[in-house]
Amino acid sequence: MEKEAVTSLKGADRPRQIQLAVRLLMVLAAAVAVAAFFLPWGTADEEYREAAAQMPDVAYYEPTGMTVSDAADLSLMEYAGVYHSMGSVWEVYAVIMYAILAASVLALLLAAMGKPIGAGVFTILMLAASRVLVWDFEDRGVLPGSTHVWGAAPTAYLVASLVLILAVVGLFVLKRREKAAAKAVATVAQNMQ
Repeated sequence: MEKEAVTSLKGADRPRQIQLAVRLLMVLAAAVAVAAFFLPWGTADEEYREAAAQMPDVAYYEPTGMTVSDAADLSLMEYAGVYHSMGSVWEVYAVIMYAILAASVLALLLAAMGKPIGAGVFTILMLAASRVLVWDFEDRGVLPGSTHVWGAAPTAYLVASLVLILAVVGLFVLKRREKAAAKAVATVAQNMQ
């Protein structure tokens, strides 16, 4: 009889272990999304890298102080700095890029707190904004361009967002099941009295 009770208690811990694993997956995916802001959004081709190696201190874009060697791999943080320095309408791009970072950070915080709906909302905003940037960069011919091709960041945003959305849905379903099971146990206990 005691062995059955221990086995029953171990079985009761299983849903919580699954919830914890899904929550950790959410946090990991959100952390990848935050890190993607600092990963290369655009990366230079071999020809550019060879030329940059011969004259690494030549200015790439004077207002930012960026050299050609600095511009071999450009993250969203660096693109945001460039667009911000251009002023006027171009600052909208910097705002969108920083909004992606803000949405990623908020998704990470909410994932760590175990709040799947909030994390999901910010993940969708992050995904939408990053896909708009991908479309815009392709449409304007920025990437892929004559010297740079796509870096790892657009793919990292896409994969992290999809994993996060799946984990959000999974955690939401698990929490609903747990609440329903707790309600059923309470109802049975009340009926037994």
